[in-house]
Amino acid sequence: MADYKDIVGTTVRNNAGALTGAKTGELFYDSTALDFIYRHPNVTAAGAWRTGNDMNTARMNPSGAGTQTAGLAFGGRPPEKNETEEYNGTTWSEQNNLNTARGELAGGGTQTSGLAFGGFLAPPDTMYGQTEEYNGTSWTELNDLNTARLQLAGDGANAEACLAFGGYNIPAAVDITETWNGTSWTEVGDLNTARRLIRGFGTTTAALAFGGHPPFKNETETWNGSAWTEVNNLNTARRHGGGAGTTTAGLAFGGIKAPDNVAGETEEWNGTSWTETTDLNTALCTQAGLGISTSALSAGGSTNQTAAVATTEEFTGAGADIGAWATGGNLNRTRYNTSGVAVSNTSALAYGGNYPPGDNYAGETEQYDGTSWTELNDLNTARELIGSAGVTTSALAFGGNYPSTTPVALNEKWNGTSWAEDANLNTARRNLGGAGADNTSALAFGGDISPGSPRHRAETESWNGSAWTEVADLNTARISLPGTGTATAALAIGGYDFNPTFTAKTEQWNGSSWTEVGDLNTARNASAASGTYTAALVFGGQPAPKAITEDWNGASWTEVADLSTARYGHGGGGTITSSIAFGGYTTTAVASTEEWSGSSITSKVLTD
Repeated sequence: MADYKDIVGTTVRNNAGALTGAKTGELFYDSTALDFIYRHPNVTAAGAWRTGNDMNTARMNPSGAGTQTAGLAFGGRPPEKNETEEYNGTTWSEQNNLNTARGELAGGGTQTSGLAFGGFLAPPDTMYGQTEEYNGTSWTELNDLNTARLQLAGDGANAEACLAFGGYNIPAAVDITETWNGTSWTEVGDLNTARRLIRGFGTTTAALAFGGHPPFKNETETWNGSAWTEVNNLNTARRHGGGAGTTTAGLAFGGIKAPDNVAGETEEWNGTSWTETTDLNTALCTQAGLGISTSALSAGGSTNQTAAVATTEEFTGAGADIGAWATGGNLNRTRYNTSGVAVSNTSALAYGGNYPPGDNYAGETEQYDGTSWTELNDLNTARELIGSAGVTTSALAFGGNYPSTTPVALNEKWNGTSWAEDANLNTARRNLGGAGADNTSALAFGGDISPGSPRHRAETESWNGSAWTEVADLNTARISLPGTGTATAALAIGGYDFNPTFTAKTEQWNGSSWTEVGDLNTARNASAASGTYTAALVFGGQPAPKAITEDWNGASWTEVADLSTARYGHGGGGTITSSIAFGGYTTTAVASTEEWSGSSITSKVLTD
């Protein structure tokens, strides 16, 4: 950080308060706070692992190909498996199986052009040389390896160009290297050190091999297309770990280390040497590794060398964006208890709410373009505490209250231009949650039927474009909860459950029922949310106005950068990397807007 002495003589802009629209690298003077402030990227200081959604099939010793957001995992044990799954950065989906079930195999390529080779079936302790090619849909058998083996490593740019090296040809480890040209395998230069349970990454002309057995190896070798060269060793000798990257930037993670322990250690390769970085959240061995050094995936494996797991972890490298809130344009109508939907931080719709002075119901609809809000056609019925679903061109506004605190069942449909009344909810309520992709498919859940007993409700209703149908209830009745996702895959987050007050409970909807999943770190209600049921943000809330933002990875919540203005009763929406918060209540109703970006900048005060 710069000191005051470093900027004397520098020309800076003077502004009374924070400078809206300040750019990365810009320095300005806040004449209200009497501080020099600069804007800078908000990035991680070091790489970090975060838990992703589990695979559909738990497995040890699978192989993989592709990237963190377009990954392929296949094979594994026990028993030997042929299942194939694709990862889209959020969830795994089952695809067509390998022709030959096997574990301890190798692979290379991409999600749509992958290669699987070698492996093992026990009993009868059969080693495989079989090679199969994946075209994005199915596997096709091709010519075998020249040397059948298991516990080998592999890599490659695509299914037409892969490398196989090391492994176990019972009863001995081998140093054999073979290269694939899309049709057949050719033996080329051997490894300097024969080994099995080896890991590596790269291409047919530039690869890295590291670790292995027996018993725990730290040797690292680089491949230049014709020969292997010994380079600097791993810091932690290991076998049966994961790897991802290139010969100039890679990762080694997990495995089994001396004396015989499952490892969580992660090391970064810079082309010359290994450096220790952040450990896996859960120590793992026998997992598949895929991706690059700044965006890697660990899939499956074991925590105890015996039982298979479906665990997924995602690595984000040092210097990556961690997200932050930045000030946007104000609403035209100051309001709280407002509702709305958003596609991103540059495309949002705000409607309904309450505005001062006194107690006034808002019907105004406003649209955000990333800079300012524009007034559009009003709701047919002004009201507050409305459930919402959809996007800026196709939305629903259901429930809420007027006059006074009377819950209503009203439902209005937005077509991008105007609101039209449509079929009502089965249960009149306010303070309810909602989720949905558009105005033809939505979910309404929870809410308040005051006056009544009990006030807080668990009812869930599904919208098909013409009518609401009652479906399975929430596990926990509650009010003032945000929701996000679609009619078939949604999250219900926090709220007020009267037992005794605020709840941290999160529930996940699968299209037919709710399941309790990981709790918020901070119990709260009257917050807002964005994203999907596997990748979401929740921000703000009460008791007392809160600025806390939490990130959902499909399994757990993590606190990230706070809102600039603590608030509750606000609207919001968008995605996990591009969200918006608008309106709400601090000590008074506000019109302020904040934009969340994964490609973020934040402000810091220079030291005196």
